[in-house]
Amino acid sequence: MKLGRLHHVTIVVNDLEASRHFYVDILGMEQVHRPMTFDFKGQWFRTSGGYEIHTIHTSEATAAAGDAKNTPRLERDITFARHFCFSIDSVEDMLSTLEKYQIPLIAGPRARGDGATQSYIYDPDGHMVELVYEPWAN
Repeated sequence: MKLGRLHHVTIVVNDLEASRHFYVDILGMEQVHRPMTFDFKGQWFRTSGGYEIHTIHTSEATAAAGDAKNTPRLERDITFARHFCFSIDSVEDMLSTLEKYQIPLIAGPRARGDGATQSYIYDPDGHMVELVYEPWAN
């Protein structure tokens, strides 16, 4: 078996409109159509690179929305928890967008140690999202 690119991540959400606003209006993803056979509440969002976030509403899901409360330890900060990451092309643009929509940073921007810059935010349901700037990728 040979794996290709990561296709999508599925998350459980409480509010479909809040999720759409976050992933489309704030992060700039495109909402895309789901197969007609998907008759349950949910949405699909796609980045310009073709990666997707799929949402399932809590009324349809077999798990709760978000993640359990993150409890950092002295030697491990809040970012040592389940999260998914998107690359960004500008730290300044990210900071401006987050300020415009009043999305607080929970960590960063900070150096990763290899020239990249990491920042972390929460989506409306408490899923941790990393935004990473890799200058060599732009």
